[in-house]
Amino acid sequence: MGFRVQRNRVFVVVAVVAAVAAGIGYYGGHTSAPQQQHAMVASAPEKSSGAVAAGVSTAAGTGASVKKPAQAVSPARRPLDSAAFNASATALPPAGAPLTETFDELKARADAGDAAAASRLFQDLQHCAEAQRLGQFLPAMANRMLNGNLPSSADEIERSDRQLDRVQRGLEFQQNNAALCAGVSARQMAALVPATLAAAQLGDSQAADCYVGANLNAWPDVLNNPNWISDYKNTALPLANAAVQHGDWSMVGLLASANAGSPRNNNMLNQVTGSDPLQAYTYAKLMSLGQPAGAPPSNRSTNALSTLSSQLTPEQIQAADAQAQSMYQQYFNATPRQTGQVANSIRACQTGF
Repeated sequence: MGFRVQRNRVFVVVAVVAAVAAGIGYYGGHTSAPQQQHAMVASAPEKSSGAVAAGVSTAAGTGASVKKPAQAVSPARRPLDSAAFNASATALPPAGAPLTETFDELKARADAGDAAAASRLFQDLQHCAEAQRLGQFLPAMANRMLNGNLPSSADEIERSDRQLDRVQRGLEFQQNNAALCAGVSARQMAALVPATLAAAQLGDSQAADCYVGANLNAWPDVLNNPNWISDYKNTALPLANAAVQHGDWSMVGLLASANAGSPRNNNMLNQVTGSDPLQAYTYAKLMSLGQPAGAPPSNRSTNALSTLSSQLTPEQIQAADAQAQSMYQQYFNATPRQTGQVANSIRACQTGF
């Protein structure tokens, strides 16, 4: 793509951004839309996960063996009966119906334990939060591109083109969700965090990944809702370990990172797990066992195992290797994960537009 064509495309995209910002009240600062609510937006494999704890010993440095994961499951977090879930799903409001019209019904049903309604409320709120976030940063992003220097190399043109593609996808996402999110109130958007937790507890693995992988930046009103932090401390680890037991590779990655003491983007999970080389090594080993077929071991995985093993005794390493192998067989059917199946603490809460 030549420089002139590239610049012309920027002009077109910026014009569309301006039109959308002016034409869709919700995204341009509709009076009933929350101004500070950012997104914990989910993108994860569509599968249900229930609950449990994969209890790796925290006795790093003591030579203790790794504990076997607990098997007890709380009723609220058992895997959903698929027939019941599907039957409930068929009775939901039509897809894309304005959230202002469906919110009260979905919330009441979710509060009563309706898993399908909880998932729908979670998904709709995530979409509206993401649409609002896009409305806040897309115009500035497009204008920066317009006012910046012309790309002077093929690599710069390619990079600029990728940015334009992202802006266009964001615009499409906004437009596709305009009817869903029009007029959503601050009160309704304030239900985002508890709705995510409710859906996660009722078996929605997307919600679980999003909730456990959340960061404080995703909860801008947290100072007015200290109970959110209390809920997170009590539920994040059981939800994470439940997801591992149901084959969620994203949670394995989150637990490996949290226990290694290297949380990213203010991820809160490390503050629940603490830093534990033994658990971190176990989850990192599990990740290495599930390396996609035919793919070479990643440098990140290799370096993590090397760094963590230097903090453990030979006996601990042997026990952790055995535990990782057991988890791989029991929870993942000794099947390598698919490429792109792991979401980090950022991607776990994105829509992937």
